[in-house]
Parts: sequence; C-alpha cells; structure tokens
Amino acid sequence: MLNNQMISTRWYLLIFAWVLSFSLSAQDQWKNVYSKSAWTDRDKWQKADEMIRQLNLKPGGVVADIGCHEGYMTFKLSTVVGETGWVYAVDVEQKKLDQLKINQEQSKAKNIIAVKGDYDNPKLPLNAMDAVVIVDTYHEMDDHDKILQHVMAALKPGGRLALCEPIEDGRRKLVRADQERKHELGMNYAIEDLKKVGFTIIKKQDPFVDRAEKGDKMWLLVAVKK
Repeated sequence: MLNNQMISTRWYLLIFAWVLSFSLSAQDQWKNVYSKSAWTDRDKWQKADEMIRQLNLKPGGVVADIGCHEGYMTFKLSTVVGETGWVYAVDVEQKKLDQLKINQEQSKAKNIIAVKGDYDNPKLPLNAMDAVVIVDTYHEMDDHDKILQHVMAALKPGGRLALCEPIEDGRRKLVRADQERKHELGMNYAIEDLKKVGFTIIKKQDPFVDRAEKGDKMWLLVAVKK
C-alpha cells in the first residue's frame, strides 16, 4: 500500500504536469497566433478592420503588409483594394511566404504579390504605395532608420504607415534593447524613429489592443508622408 508521503508526492507531480501542460499550451497559442488556424481567434482581439480604416485605402489602391507571416492582414487588405488594387506581402522567411502562396491559391486572390525582403529593406517599388502596415514586426528589424527610409521612399505623397506593436506594462520603462529582447517595443521609441525619418504622426493610440491572455497591450501609430 502507498503511504501518505508517496500519495502526496504523486499528487504533486500530477498537478505540476498539468500546470506545465497548461503553460506550454498557452505559449503555443501565442507562438502560432499568426498561422491561418489561429486567424478566427485573432479576429476577436486584433481590431484589424479598425486599423485598416486608418489607412484611408480605396478600391484600386496599392498597399504593403511588411511582416506578413501567412497573410492575416494581407488577405484583409486584398479585399479592401479589390481586383484593381495590389497588396505586396513582405516577409524575410521564405517558408512563411510559401504558406502565404498556398493560402492565396485557396482563396483565389489574384492581387497579392509576395516579396522576400531583408531585415533592413522590404524591397518595395518606389513611390508606389498608398499605405503600408507593420504589425508586431517592427521590433524584429535590424535597422529601423533604414527600414523607415525605404518605407518613406515606397510611399506616395500622402501615403500612410500604420505601426502596431506590443508592450507589457512592467517593461515600458526599460531601454529599447531590453524591450526588443522580449519581442516588444514601447511607442515612444517608434515615435522618435518616425520623426527622425520625416514622417508626420497623425494618430497615437495606446493601448489599441489589450491582449489580456498574453499579458500585454498593443499600441497603434499612424503616420503620413507629406
């Protein structure tokens, strides 16, 4: 027969295993949040339509989704600009672009152009974009000044850039390098970057999205090329 200590130890191990499993499940949820299988859940908190409205896009417009992953924002933008418009879907990882192309074939969207970018260059055509969106990707970029200079060059006069990034409340006062190691960025750093390159900021919203289950909030900046 098992003594009380052995029973207690077994229960402890079972509880520990359950907590670990729950924790890993939660981590996987956010690790895979950009895969197509998670898009329906993402619709509940991302406020993508509200973000897109800030871009002032019209049918026939040209827009870029930098850090497109598998195409969550890309396909929403595709619907907005319609058959006469274009969406440049940019990512640095070929496997994500490969999956995006599979998703594109399934959706039959013909107005999406996949672009393999660099960490400091999205490789967009000059003076061609009505708008650009960068969602939860800006903190990953190697040279923010170069990226924004390329974005500025790609935008038409009056073109808009929307930046949306996460930050956990307890890390808002950390230096930039420490925030980026956590895959986050405070809005104040992005504001400095945008002004340095010459963008005019027309909207600041912090928080924009409260990802309560993740434990952070996402802010939104909208800037325009004059």
